[in-house]
Amino acid sequence: MIWSIAWRNVWRNKKRSAVILAAIAFGLWAGLFSSALSFGMVEQMVSSTIELRTSDLQIHHPDFRAHMEIGNVIPKGEEVLRAVRNEPNVRKATGRAVVAGMASSPLTGTGVVMMGISPENEAAVTSIHTQIIEGDYFASKARNPVVIGRKLAEKLGVKVGNKIVLTAQAADGSIAGGAFRVVGIYKTVSTEFDKRMIFALREDLDHTFEMNGEFHEIAVLGSDVKRLDDLQAALQRQFPNLEVATWRQLEPEMGAMNDMTRQWVYIFLITILLALVFGITNTMLMGVLERVRELGVVIALGMNHAQIFLMILLETIFLTTLGAFIGIGMGAATIEIIGKVGIDLSFVAGGFEMFGMSAILYPSLPLAEYPTIIILVTLTALFAAIYPGIKAMRLNPVNAIRTY
Repeated sequence: MIWSIAWRNVWRNKKRSAVILAAIAFGLWAGLFSSALSFGMVEQMVSSTIELRTSDLQIHHPDFRAHMEIGNVIPKGEEVLRAVRNEPNVRKATGRAVVAGMASSPLTGTGVVMMGISPENEAAVTSIHTQIIEGDYFASKARNPVVIGRKLAEKLGVKVGNKIVLTAQAADGSIAGGAFRVVGIYKTVSTEFDKRMIFALREDLDHTFEMNGEFHEIAVLGSDVKRLDDLQAALQRQFPNLEVATWRQLEPEMGAMNDMTRQWVYIFLITILLALVFGITNTMLMGVLERVRELGVVIALGMNHAQIFLMILLETIFLTTLGAFIGIGMGAATIEIIGKVGIDLSFVAGGFEMFGMSAILYPSLPLAEYPTIIILVTLTALFAAIYPGIKAMRLNPVNAIRTY
């Protein structure tokens, strides 16, 4: 009976209930959409990092990442690569030679990182082959072909077909170099990546810098991103003398940003809900004060204080939950629709590309976050009901009937 009374009480003043429902719905809609923008932003940054550079996991000589010395190769690299590919949870893997050095043209020179790759295997792990805007991805028969970023091409003043000179320390400690022909130019969402990464055939870098067929890095894509830690542990057990690192360890700033975004989103949502608490409390308190005489009568007729509190609590929960479901529904629909078409932010594309983001932003809110949001809304309703409920419980039936 209390449930039905509480439901009817919600609609006794339809205008007031509608206003607070709208406030709850639009507050949650705005909170969810803003959260989705933040999640989408970080998700794109993480995706571009994994797709362009780190993959899910990487394997190195234990000292390679600290010093990036050309001699810190993976011992028996081909055997290790075959063993990695045979792991059940590994989808794809490729070996890379990684050399830090200089790229020079007749115009200028700059520091770069040279990636010696097998084009077919690299295309299965990263997306560079899909980012070519001029030339091709090692399809031509040019001698010593390289693919470079647009920003690097602009800095060096070179085009497809021009030659550049790559110089670095060779494996024997001497300074070595060679002329390479630009066969392709790529453009990614990250200007920093485009400025410094050069892709060459592994055998060409091996010949130029005398690496004897060895390589420095194995990039791995897992078959289940949710089990990367298990895959890392399995590979680390198999290769205890090598370093196996996930993308979070390779790019700790990105991992920290991912975690911080989730924390910020909840702080933002809690702030919105706390603001709504005052509105809901005010609405329920007005409802209690309007019904003082009525509440005094029902108390006199035998309804105890616990039942009075429960009735006010149910009214608050009904009002808040209904507004929340409208707001969550609106938010989910907006995120779903705009998440497919994206938001064009090309007018600030340069700023986004510095952080490895596309000019098109796709809002995204993981389904796993919705239950937490519903719990927060429920807690908001319970919190907002406390004061009006206590106010109603403390009514003296005699004074309430006489006074009002």
